[in-house]
Amino acid sequence: MGSKYHNAWLALFAMSAVLCTLLLIGMGALVTSKDVGMAVVDWPTSLHRHMFLLPPNEWIGKFGVFEEHAHRLIASVVGLLTAILTAWLWVRETTGQVRLIAISSIVVMLVAMSILMGIREPSSFYIMGIFAAVLAAFSICRITKQPMALRWWGMLAFGMVIVQGVLGGGRVAEIKPEYGIFHGSLAQIFLVVITALALFNSRWWKQSRSARSEYERAPRAIRTYFFYASILIFLQLVLGATMRHQHAGLPVWDFPAAHGQFWPKTSESHIAIYNQDREMLQARLKSEGLATNRKGHPIIYLNSIPDITANHVHLHMIHRAMAGLILLIVVGTAVVAYRRLGAGHILARLSQCWVGIILLQATLGALTVLKYKPADIATMHVLCGALVLLTGVMGTIISRYKHLPPQHFGSSPLEEMKEAVS
Repeated sequence: MGSKYHNAWLALFAMSAVLCTLLLIGMGALVTSKDVGMAVVDWPTSLHRHMFLLPPNEWIGKFGVFEEHAHRLIASVVGLLTAILTAWLWVRETTGQVRLIAISSIVVMLVAMSILMGIREPSSFYIMGIFAAVLAAFSICRITKQPMALRWWGMLAFGMVIVQGVLGGGRVAEIKPEYGIFHGSLAQIFLVVITALALFNSRWWKQSRSARSEYERAPRAIRTYFFYASILIFLQLVLGATMRHQHAGLPVWDFPAAHGQFWPKTSESHIAIYNQDREMLQARLKSEGLATNRKGHPIIYLNSIPDITANHVHLHMIHRAMAGLILLIVVGTAVVAYRRLGAGHILARLSQCWVGIILLQATLGALTVLKYKPADIATMHVLCGALVLLTGVMGTIISRYKHLPPQHFGSSPLEEMKEAVS
């Protein structure tokens, strides 16, 4: 995809954008884990100042304000890196008037957004978000026709990062937590797109041979495992974002049982008992000094203003059940890849790494419950979930587009004939 010549600086820059995006997702998860998304109540300004001009003494060391404002600043850095990466790809792949129009459009949008960040009225940003959504949709259409044109992948990422920012800001300006669900879900998709760009610009991708036919791709079973597991993982992340943005605390706080049952009963009387038990547990933890630190800031986020409802319990349990299903499929992928391709094959190693990450993810999820939802563990749980999705999607792409023959089987006669001809 893109130019066949490897540019080490471009590859390094793309990888830097990926790492910053992971940092952004981690900080966003910390904001949600600490329930401080409204610590800075205005947007696109921050505490009624231009975002980039807020004095350090007004946000550094301030509980809630630091996390939320840092999240906004990191988001701006990711947006800038995405814009530069997109412009770089257009310079690399086009010439003349087309290049000039593309670069000029990116610069104009960047300047416009930097100016709008000092205006308290967010309506102009909403217009920018709509335009960015149209740009992303148009880029997808171009990618379907020209999948090797990485400039359109860059334009897709650029459009998505703007929409992502507008959704996050709209969640604050409109005080609508449901915006956070789309904001968190789109963040995962953006991470996949920007990582795909880093993969396509890597030396390995450009130097490894592309599959020319169905026969040269990885076995269908392996491709299927990677693809469907990735779909389930994304749905699991959306479910997790839905749970987190309900801001209802922890509806179930024991594991592997759930309120001492296999699947908790959710009648009105049972829900009332759960709420009473949670209040009593929160009071006990607070009296023991385990709920807040010396400054009075929360350490755990077991309790919340909204009471537990039946929907909260069902969502939590579905999240657990899907986690078990995904773990089985990922382990199945590793087993099939090992048997069909050999232990040293790149897809076998990737799937083994995938198993390790998802086991860590499951452990963090269990600890989130057993430790009564501490912000640091909950944040690592979200970040690890992003890595699980990323690994699955990269495995899907590699298994579909690269010719990577098994390592422990000899070449078939048909393959030997193809090699001789080529």
